[in-house]
Amino acid sequence: MQFTLKRMIATFICMLVMLGSAQVSRAEIRTYEGVGEYIMSDFETPDIAKQRAKARAEQHAAEQAGVYVKSYTRTVNNTLVEDEIVAIANMIIKITDVQYTTTPTSESGGSFQIVAKIHATIDSDRIDEWLKRDQQKNRELVEQNKQLQADKVQLDAELSALRKKLKNVIDAQEKQALEKKVVSADSKFLANQKIEEGCRLYNDGKYIDAEALFSQAIGIDENSLEAYCGRAAAYRGQNNYTQAISDFTKAIALNPSYAKVYLGRGIIYCEQGNYTQAITDFNKAIALNQNYTEAYLARGYAHFFQGNYMQAIVDYNKTIVLNPNLAEAYFARGYDYGTQGNYMQAITDYDKAIALNPNYAEAYLARGFDYGNQGNYIQAITDYNRAIAIKPDYVEAYFNRGCAYCKQGNYMQAIADFTKTLSINPNDAKAYSNRGYANDKQGNYALAIEDYNKAIELNPNNPKTYYGRGVAYKHIGNIKQANADFSKANELKR
Repeated sequence: MQFTLKRMIATFICMLVMLGSAQVSRAEIRTYEGVGEYIMSDFETPDIAKQRAKARAEQHAAEQAGVYVKSYTRTVNNTLVEDEIVAIANMIIKITDVQYTTTPTSESGGSFQIVAKIHATIDSDRIDEWLKRDQQKNRELVEQNKQLQADKVQLDAELSALRKKLKNVIDAQEKQALEKKVVSADSKFLANQKIEEGCRLYNDGKYIDAEALFSQAIGIDENSLEAYCGRAAAYRGQNNYTQAISDFTKAIALNPSYAKVYLGRGIIYCEQGNYTQAITDFNKAIALNQNYTEAYLARGYAHFFQGNYMQAIVDYNKTIVLNPNLAEAYFARGYDYGTQGNYMQAITDYDKAIALNPNYAEAYLARGFDYGNQGNYIQAITDYNRAIAIKPDYVEAYFNRGCAYCKQGNYMQAIADFTKTLSINPNDAKAYSNRGYANDKQGNYALAIEDYNKAIELNPNNPKTYYGRGVAYKHIGNIKQANADFSKANELKR
């Protein structure tokens, strides 16, 4: 099957890859107004006070947007838990305008009231993107958002307590110490704001911009664990694995007991092909959290890539015990079974994955492939059609469907699918070779030879391509060239 399981492991890292989906034309854009107030004391700066007022205004707007998210998702038959609704609203809301007003208050100490009024929008297309995206990516975003919001509440509580103490303190030295703590709280707050904005940019696929925001957060608070994790994700989005590992390692140094960071670094090692080191990190994550579902699943992938299929299944089974509703676990186990030739069991697992996530394009693709392995090309094509309906540019689905049409003898449709494959990936040697085969079967020998030539140019070491071209040359009576290609095919087979 022209499909790479390695792509799937990226779903387990914090906020990794934005999975693009087709935009629909019925987008609905809602506009909200949020208002936030903050009383600035004489020991605070106007910039910090404005940021705090703005944060409250954003939260006000996001709460309103959350009501719409909940209503909208119900209309498309998708019921979400509260944490996910809050995360969607916070991640996809866009601030279009911010206005501030500052007025003196009657409090002693020369305090001022800062009022921030924002206008924000939320786009139903962005909600659709979230719903179509891989579930594990969304779960990681939900956890990230929960942590950010919890940090915000904690920082607000700390600041409130410090302000109360400052109002009553008389001793100058004690006052100075408390003001330093306020400055520290302000730094953490500003870092949190940068992280939240960085997460939104990352969610939009703007990895370079997100990296810059996370770097600013680290510049403000060098001990921010979430900033290092966020920047590691942004580096990973740019395929900068070295820097991603470096940031995860720094995060581990800050908190060696944080299981999620070991998981994140292990996945980067896995993507680099360093499965032994990846498993070491996954083991550490599991040691810290015996019920860490994602760590078992990720370790299963690493075992699979090492060729240790049975151990991988042990980890997938454990994952399913911990979370029976995790579609990715059934998919991974199904892929493992299929690799071992156990197509019936593989299809059973894909059925379960699809039941849990009807938009799981990869599961349709994999199930279609295993139906094909059983000779059930009609069902295979049905599944490839479903995968393409979910992901209209799903190049592997077009390629595999073309192969299934070839097996049925429907060479015209196969040619159309291989042509579509090449329109998406012009350097796909297998697509040229397979289209050459289909053209040969149609009697289009000149076109077949042209396709085989291109396939050989892209991959000069595939014996099947030389053999296919040899057959095409034989059909047009060029026996000398045909024999040369047959000889080359035999040479490459040895």
